Amino acid sequence: MTTSPSTGLPAGIRPGGRFAEWRRPTPAYVVCDVDGTLVGPRVDATDEVVEAVQRAQGAGLRVGVATGRMPLGVEALVRQLGATGPHVMHNGAEVRHEGRTIAAWSLGLDQVAQLLTFTGSRDDAYLEVYTDEGFWVSSWDERARTHWDILGHEPLGVVDDAQALAGQAIPKITMTVFDTAAVPAVIAGIERLGLLVGQADSPRAPELHFVNATSPDSDKGRALARASEHLDLELSSTVAIGDAANDRSMLAVAGTAIAMGQAPAEIQALAHLVVPEVDAHGVAVALDAVRTWRTPA
Repeated sequence: MTTSPSTGLPAGIRPGGRFAEWRRPTPAYVVCDVDGTLVGPRVDATDEVVEAVQRAQGAGLRVGVATGRMPLGVEALVRQLGATGPHVMHNGAEVRHEGRTIAAWSLGLDQVAQLLTFTGSRDDAYLEVYTDEGFWVSSWDERARTHWDILGHEPLGVVDDAQALAGQAIPKITMTVFDTAAVPAVIAGIERLGLLVGQADSPRAPELHFVNATSPDSDKGRALARASEHLDLELSSTVAIGDAANDRSMLAVAGTAIAMGQAPAEIQALAHLVVPEVDAHGVAVALDAVRTWRTPA
C-alpha cells in the first residue's frame, strides 16, 4: 500500500484534528456508522465497500455497524456485508451480537409520555417509539414515508398513550423533524427532559432531520466499550468510523477514530484520521488501511 512520505499514512488518508495523539494500533474490532459512512444515497453498500469488509474480516478483524437505526432497519445491510459484529444499534442504546442483545439501556414509560406530550404541541415534527418488534408513531404522517422506506418497514401503528407499551423495552425515541429551523427547539425540548440527544441525517432523505432521544446512560461510545468488553478487547484495539454528531462519543473513546471526508469540521477535529467521502468509498479506504495494521510495526 502506497504511503505519504510526510505522514506515513496510506494514500487517500490524511491527519485529523487528533492525529498527534494517535499511535498506530494492532486493531481487532472496527465499528462503522451506517448513513454517510457505509452507505450514501443508495439503499445498500457499494461493491467496493462490501469487498473491503470481507478483506478486513479475512484478515481476522471483527467488523460491526454502529447506527441510530433499529436492528430490523439494518438487517439487509448487515447480511449484504456479511459483518460479524458486535453491532451497536439505536444510537448506542443496544449492543447485539450473533442475534442476541448483550447490553441495552431502555427508556421509561414516563419519558415516553412526556415526549408524546411535547410532540403533540408541534406540527413540524412527529415521534417514533422503538421497541423490539419495530416502531410506533405519534401520528401516521406521510411526510416521514421516506424514512420508513430507509428502515424497510412501516410503523406498527399509532400510539397516543405510553401505557399501551407497558412491558416492552424502549431503547430509543426519534423525533423526525420536517423543518430545519425547528431542529434546535426539538433538541432543547428533549434535553429539558434529561434525555441524551443524538442528531443524525441521511443522504437518502436530505429533507428530513432525525433527533434521537435515548437514556442518558447510553451513547455509541459506551456501547463500543461494552462491545469491546464482550469480546475481551482493550479499547485501544478498536477503530470507529463515522461522519456525524451522533458519532462523537465513539470517536472519542476508540483507539483509532476515523472521520469521513464529508464530515463537518468539528467531527474531523475529533478524529485521528480522515478518509475520502462516502461517494468515494472512504470507508473502504479506511478498512483496507486498518487491515494492514494487523501486523505491528
